[in-house]
Amino acid sequence: MIKKIFAPKVYPLNEDLNRAWFVKYYDKTGRPCKKYGKLSVFNTVAEKRKEAARIIKKLLEPDWQPTLPKYNDFASALADRLEYKRPAIEPKSYQSYFSILKLFTAWYRKERINNKHINPAEYVRHLQINGYHKNTIRNKILVLKGLTNEIIEDGLLNKNPFEKIKLKKVKAKSKLPFSREQVYLIKQYLLNYDKQLWEACEFLYYLYLRPNEVRSLKVEDIIYTEWRVFLSGNIAKDDDNIYKAVPIPLRNKLLQYQKYPTQFYLFSYGGLPGLKMLSRDNLSKRFAAVLKALNISNRYSFYSWVHTGIKDAAMSGIPLKQLQLQKGHHDLNMFNEYMKDLGVDDCLQLINNFPSL
Repeated sequence: MIKKIFAPKVYPLNEDLNRAWFVKYYDKTGRPCKKYGKLSVFNTVAEKRKEAARIIKKLLEPDWQPTLPKYNDFASALADRLEYKRPAIEPKSYQSYFSILKLFTAWYRKERINNKHINPAEYVRHLQINGYHKNTIRNKILVLKGLTNEIIEDGLLNKNPFEKIKLKKVKAKSKLPFSREQVYLIKQYLLNYDKQLWEACEFLYYLYLRPNEVRSLKVEDIIYTEWRVFLSGNIAKDDDNIYKAVPIPLRNKLLQYQKYPTQFYLFSYGGLPGLKMLSRDNLSKRFAAVLKALNISNRYSFYSWVHTGIKDAAMSGIPLKQLQLQKGHHDLNMFNEYMKDLGVDDCLQLINNFPSL
């Protein structure tokens, strides 16, 4: 049998600059491998072609052989694998994986001081003892299991210690919408003690924004000529550019931001717009303190304003399709999760307008 020879090839084949570039080649055993070199550093097609040509030239040199790193421990191997994958994954995903691996590494190396043969799967017990939610544990193990499988594919490990761990996803309880009495109570409290936080609540209520999207908004994101708010893909959850329609009750409130420079964040320190974005959990933590002060259950949170806005809008007769588009979901099936908690007492049109026989 004649052995097939595969020449190194540059991907993506269509040279799409929005995707990660790499050179695919085959080692002496016939195993497919990828090499990124400095392809992620360059921004133009010409520059990337030049770097790819350099990589291919190096691969085709007679004495070239891939060098496998020598790892001090299992955690080092996982870290190296993650860095290898970094150019091909979204920055948000990388940051999430990095955080998961950082916590695992700290636990693993501490445990190895007393037991060099500690099974990495014992990490699950550590997470359970420390009170992590089942879904959080499941997500961490899925990431660690995936990275370990790639190490096995590279021939650096024979068995995945996480393979037999099966954790079912627990369906989380959605946050409840506020009642009209609660809305009045919270509004009066915030108008007296934290007006900026009340404005943030209005953004969630009317525009169905996530807390991180609210703190990322700038003055320039308000399109006054069309009464829309623009969310760029780098702050929206699904990396899509999104426009939110501004309901009439919110429009006068937005006019106050016109006097500020366009590059100012709407929500900054000191209770006013400014050049510095609030820290990630600033608004959520402040609101949690308000709920505690008002003795309101933990079944409610800052994000409850989105649920409240959707419920109130639906009860007022606004078509669900319009609410779905405002929320940013691609179909009604996803959006219906927000409507599932409506009870028969909320069906005022059914109660008052049901035709008689």
